[in-house]
Amino acid sequence: MNESLFYQAVNTKAKENGINPILLLAGIEGLYTFKDVPLSEINYDFLDSLIITIFTLRIGDQFHAMAEQNLSSKNMEHQMTAIEELTELTPAVIERSDNQYLKSFAHVVNGKTPIRKYHEKALEAAAIEVQKAQAHFKEKSIGAIVIEVCRNDIGGKMDLKAVFG
Repeated sequence: MNESLFYQAVNTKAKENGINPILLLAGIEGLYTFKDVPLSEINYDFLDSLIITIFTLRIGDQFHAMAEQNLSSKNMEHQMTAIEELTELTPAVIERSDNQYLKSFAHVVNGKTPIRKYHEKALEAAAIEVQKAQAHFKEKSIGAIVIEVCRNDIGGKMDLKAVFG
């Protein structure tokens, strides 16, 4: 399966199940991390945190691209907003923040990528999409939701062929 067919399959499966396609993709990436772990042994809190982090990074990539575009805008207000959004948050700023999600995100990312102002908005957007999925599936764990979406109907086995078959 080529990249285009892969994304098309994820998009189709997401629409069929009422879940954001980027969230489903982040979930698949998170599950791949656990590919050698039996489902009964998966740490769902860690998986959920990982999926939300990946999802937030994907949303953040989109915000970053928009901010980069606005840097070259002729509108000075757009440029200033872009500069603000691209500002890196220092560990001290993150630690002083009241935003527990930002602190958790920073902990999971663990210095491997800069955390910028737009990540706060990306976390808010991610939370909205996760809450929609939780309400739709009546399930608290986003990892369990992704597993259910990816579960093969035949035998109930975890099999990504359910997504791409």
